[in-house]
Amino acid sequence: MSNKWDFGQFKVEWSKAMTNTTQSTKNIAFDAVVDGYHIENNIRNIVVQALKEGKIQPEAIKQTLSDVLEGAFAGMETQSSKPADAIKQVIKGIDAALGQVAEASKLAIEEASANVQDFSDHDLKRALTDLEALEGLFFDTLSEVADKGQESTRKTLTDLVTHLQNSGSFVGESVKQILSVLHHDLARDGRLQQIQLSDVAKATGSSFARIASGILAGIADSLEPNKR
Repeated sequence: MSNKWDFGQFKVEWSKAMTNTTQSTKNIAFDAVVDGYHIENNIRNIVVQALKEGKIQPEAIKQTLSDVLEGAFAGMETQSSKPADAIKQVIKGIDAALGQVAEASKLAIEEASANVQDFSDHDLKRALTDLEALEGLFFDTLSEVADKGQESTRKTLTDLVTHLQNSGSFVGESVKQILSVLHHDLARDGRLQQIQLSDVAKATGSSFARIASGILAGIADSLEPNKR
């Protein structure tokens, strides 16, 4: 079996498709599943690589997850063995990637809260709201893709979504812990109350997304084997 999707070669393959189009993301996810080599890690990397390009915003996250899932499931349809195991690996990879997104968002919120002149209460309210909704976005996207999928994968994915909703996901647990820390820290100087009273609609989130994406890139780089 080819090992072109091991972590060392992943960045080379990704650099050939840096157009970041929907089709290229689907194609890479398709190849990762067909290759069958470390699916979970490679799917995590695909999601992170897409989102670290300044795309840590709900709409972009949802689109990236949809593209990865559709590409991965198309790859599964070409395989005759163990599709359920491949689906589990894909979901675990996405869950892990979103856990990294949550951590990057936490660090970005901490940085933004220290720069009052650059980030308003509206910006922080938007960032906290998006972070809080991350697990729900994950589940919603999984359910939508399951509804559109082939019967062979639909039941397995639907069962996995139900299981995660009941038992909890990695990203959900990460977000819960992160929000607890952030709320505690922001409450110390009274800023949390100001943030909670602000209007999230007044924030664009674009500047914050760039900071969070940069932090995500650093987190991703730290996970490379030669940097551990």
